[in-house]
Amino acid sequence: MVKKFVPRQRKHKVLARQKEAGKDNRDEAQADSNAAEIVPESKKELEARKAQFRDELKGQGVKVSGKKAKRLEKYIENKLKKDDSRVLLAQLSNNKIDTSLFSSTRRLGQGKETKRQLLQRALREHEAGVRHDDELFEERQSGSDIESESDQAIKPRTTQNEATRVEPTKVPSSAAPKAATANGELAAGSGLKRPLELDDEGRPIIQKRQKRGGVKSKFSTSAPTFAQQESDATSDEEEWGGFSSNEEEPTKSNGGSDSGSEVEGPPVEGSEEESDEDDISEDGSDEEPGESTKERSSAFKAWAHQQRNEALGYQPIDSTAAVLDIPKPENFQPRPAEQDPLPQELQPTADTGRKAFSVSVTRTPEIEEARLKLPIVAEEQKIMEAIHNNNIVVICGATGSGKTTQVPQFLFEAGYGSPNSPTPGLIGVTQPRKVAAVSMSKRVGQELGDHSHAVAYQIRFEGTADAKTSIKFMTDGVLLREVSTDITLRKYSSVIIDEAHERSVNTDVLIGMLSRVVKLRQEMAEEDSNMKPLKLIIMSATLRIDDLTKNPTLFPTPPPVLDIEGRQFPVTVHFARQTGHDYVEEMFNKITRGHKKLPPGDFLVFLTSYDDISRLSQKLRLASGSLNVATYPKARISASDAPLEVEDIDFGETNESTHDDYDEIHLVSEEGDDEEDEDAEFEIPEEEAGTGPLRMHVLPLYSLLPTKEQMRVFEPPPEGSRHIILATNIAETSLTIPGIRYVFDCGRAKERRYDKESGVQSYEIGWISKASASQRSGRAGRTGSGHCYRLYSSAVYERDFADFTDPELLRMPIEGVVLQLKAMRLQHVVNFPFPTPPERKSIAKAERLLKYLSAITPKGQATEFGSTMARFPLPPRFARILLIGHLHDCLPYTIALVAALSVAEIFLPESQVIPVLSDNENSFRTNEDVIAETQRTRARQKYNEVHRNFRSLDDASDALKLLQVVGEFAHDPTEQWCENHLVRYKALVESQKLRRQITSLLQKDIPKFRAITFQEKLDRPSVKQVTALKQMVAAGFIDQVAIRGDLAPNPPELYRKPHRAIDVPYVPLHPIDTFGPEDIDKTVYIHPSSSLAHFSPQECPQYIVYSHLQRAAAAVDAVKRPKTRMIALTDVSAAQLAALAKGTPLISYGKPIKEIQTNDPLVRECWVVPYLRAEGTGGQGWPLAVTKIKQKKVPGKGWVVE
Repeated sequence: MVKKFVPRQRKHKVLARQKEAGKDNRDEAQADSNAAEIVPESKKELEARKAQFRDELKGQGVKVSGKKAKRLEKYIENKLKKDDSRVLLAQLSNNKIDTSLFSSTRRLGQGKETKRQLLQRALREHEAGVRHDDELFEERQSGSDIESESDQAIKPRTTQNEATRVEPTKVPSSAAPKAATANGELAAGSGLKRPLELDDEGRPIIQKRQKRGGVKSKFSTSAPTFAQQESDATSDEEEWGGFSSNEEEPTKSNGGSDSGSEVEGPPVEGSEEESDEDDISEDGSDEEPGESTKERSSAFKAWAHQQRNEALGYQPIDSTAAVLDIPKPENFQPRPAEQDPLPQELQPTADTGRKAFSVSVTRTPEIEEARLKLPIVAEEQKIMEAIHNNNIVVICGATGSGKTTQVPQFLFEAGYGSPNSPTPGLIGVTQPRKVAAVSMSKRVGQELGDHSHAVAYQIRFEGTADAKTSIKFMTDGVLLREVSTDITLRKYSSVIIDEAHERSVNTDVLIGMLSRVVKLRQEMAEEDSNMKPLKLIIMSATLRIDDLTKNPTLFPTPPPVLDIEGRQFPVTVHFARQTGHDYVEEMFNKITRGHKKLPPGDFLVFLTSYDDISRLSQKLRLASGSLNVATYPKARISASDAPLEVEDIDFGETNESTHDDYDEIHLVSEEGDDEEDEDAEFEIPEEEAGTGPLRMHVLPLYSLLPTKEQMRVFEPPPEGSRHIILATNIAETSLTIPGIRYVFDCGRAKERRYDKESGVQSYEIGWISKASASQRSGRAGRTGSGHCYRLYSSAVYERDFADFTDPELLRMPIEGVVLQLKAMRLQHVVNFPFPTPPERKSIAKAERLLKYLSAITPKGQATEFGSTMARFPLPPRFARILLIGHLHDCLPYTIALVAALSVAEIFLPESQVIPVLSDNENSFRTNEDVIAETQRTRARQKYNEVHRNFRSLDDASDALKLLQVVGEFAHDPTEQWCENHLVRYKALVESQKLRRQITSLLQKDIPKFRAITFQEKLDRPSVKQVTALKQMVAAGFIDQVAIRGDLAPNPPELYRKPHRAIDVPYVPLHPIDTFGPEDIDKTVYIHPSSSLAHFSPQECPQYIVYSHLQRAAAAVDAVKRPKTRMIALTDVSAAQLAALAKGTPLISYGKPIKEIQTNDPLVRECWVVPYLRAEGTGGQGWPLAVTKIKQKKVPGKGWVVE
């Protein structure tokens, strides 16, 4: 019979089934054992609490994505478990019981108690009321008995020391030490405080150490032996190697208790408070014995080691002595240790006697949080240590690092500016612009919290400084004036020169002066302990460091340079693929595309001038639909029908470059590809495109804009709109506009350029420097991460952009600087430590002008008249006019005239007043065209009428025209009056402030003017005063005079007869373009905005005094060079020129025409013909009107004019 098939049982499968069955049984048993468990909450209640917690999170605005849902559930479960635990612990805390008599469960099954455990239990029961005197107290011998025994046990103690050394390894019982039987007369260990126990043979009983649970007890139920004391004394020391293990005597282990205690008597108070865990924590955790016990233990240990080594004849080797006894050659010179240079903050201070001083400042949490985000705050220790160790420090930090606001606070908190500190002087902070000085003082005052009263500012016309001021923000010109009055700057402890990269004239001169002031203050501090050194901190974002560190004339010892790394927020720079000529049109296209594509954030657009801002603003408003087209109609007329317009009124509108293409190579691509590539630059990672506002809010920002209009850029835009701020380079460093995230940079700027040879000034549009480009891009990273879109390619950036902008000292006249230095008794200006020295030719020209103004002597020393001129915050020419203005009671009018000349652009230009007709493609005129032409005609009529009224004092003097404007504004100083008369309210308000300042300076500095008072409203001057005022203006500009071409000794060649006054050529006293080609026009012409422009060619005056020459930039496709225009001041006669130039090198006299004898044979009066001629030019000059002079005969020189 065939057997039935039985499937084979796999062993691993059987085991798996058994295991699974056992698991099920365990689960059932576990379920049964917990059947009576009381669950704190039902499942429904738990789910309800979870749902309630989710609702609370949703109410807080927390958005949870799908990926984080599981994490949220886990968080809610943990949160509910913690809440349950806190409730349970709170309930348990209400039921408190005394646990002092409780024992730890770790001692269950331990058996016999150790001595420590016994004593601890006895102490606890004793405190609870149960007496255990037997365990707590024991009998001891008196001190006299111990001493008597110790005196007799020196020798046996030595032998017993040899016998009581116990090693942890076992040795045979037959091995006994030889020294143990050397002398048995005295009991072993009798010299100890507690004698050792002896066996029947007289040998000491050595108890073997036995640990229970890894814990060493300090107490023993039996008296400690010598071996116990030595073993415990040497337990923490390194094992001694003088004995071998076979010399030790084995002893029977005694399991009664643990040994090694060195403390006798009852335990110290508080030992019962030790936890049970401490008893079994780690091996050898003995309590610290008292100081006296330590001393006895260490003394005995040293003595015992010495006795043992002497008995064995062992000489221990001292490791330290072996190191010190290394033989050295006779001429051995150790190599100096190599030391890496320590960081600035770790270097030892040079002034070890400096006292620590600090000022505590309480700030709001918001301000404190904002400060901690600035990169420079992390470098505070480094900066302050550098300032303490050096008198001059240069700080270079990226834009947005917080230099301007934080470094003054660092100094203030370190004690600078505090009256009771070692450095009680003020903290001076200079800024290149008034706007920056005022705004930064307010910001620092807010951040100083409870010390906000210690911050003030001082600018040209106003200030808030008082006796409580510790930090003073000011313009560099204010500090320059203080240096001229107090060369040591005694009231300052530190000076910070901020924004030094702008390299203005005042900044460069200030750095040069302070380099000498710091040295002088250091020398004075070494002689007088009351005088403290002056600290100079130069700060900049982008600075040419070599001008400071590698200029031995400025700083003989190069100052340390601290680099503050990192901008507060990153900025991404996007270059254009190609660089075009019409940057306004390209800017319009890029802004409109960026507005549609970019996420929320305001735009800051850098342009060159008001004309570009006006043009782009109109295009943007038309594109956004916010401008009514009917209000600005368009018209087109043929060139033959158009009236002949005045040329070159608005200077510098065209680009200076003559290249047809900026980029060398242009890639040919499809239009669609270009648009895709350009739109790609507006894609920002991790942000959705096209989420920005829909509308544009366009705002202009330039220096001549009224302050009220400038402040609009700080206001938030209307809801659903984006700020589009069109600015000139004023927004590079002076202003930090909140909300700016995107910067659009055209890469150009309109700058005033000065021809050193001819003195011609021109406003030209050119490329900015790389440093300026970095400043512009940094505006996008002040309040958050940003982007900068540049309208030029990287090739143009590398090829045409200079690294830094030339210092202003190299681009402008420097007669004011030279006069300041001369007034400070610096005769040789060329030796002054300029950061970038000017050319010697410029210095010589400035000294020549100061001689014309009688400010310096022929030897180059400042006259008394020149020293007085240097006290005024005015150019030397204006100071000259002011000091001779008291004649004929003209001083109030002279002050107003100088104030008007010092303010730039009082009148609105004609291009802003008269609307420009736009192009119209239709060939016929519409009603809108007629309305536009009517508005244009009315605007021109009003413009001409207003300027005609302002010429009522004198029809040929632009200077008196300005005087009349200032005088009339004083009677009605309102914005409405300025709007009706087409003048700038901001400029006239500044002129009124300057009038007050000049009056106060005259009262304070000049004794004969102390009685004058400020007259706000002036009466109309008389005819005689008008004539005197014109001559005073001519006296200040005596070297800048021109003669009409047809009346000159050598008339220029005329190609056609002029029909307008602006076409009449004039020949200047100082020739222009002397070394230029012959075909270049070397004559000058009247500016179209001058009062003389409405004269006929025959009515033009013979001589004109002008303030400066101006030339427009050449057009790209221009054939002729633009004409050079005079910014005229007034007309003057030949007789007046002869009188005003008397005593200067500009005038020379011919032979006497008629002599008048006097009583003195060495003196004569005669009539001569004076000649006006510039120095260094050939020819006889311009003959002036015959005049009467007085001459004196000098031996060796002949007749000399007195």
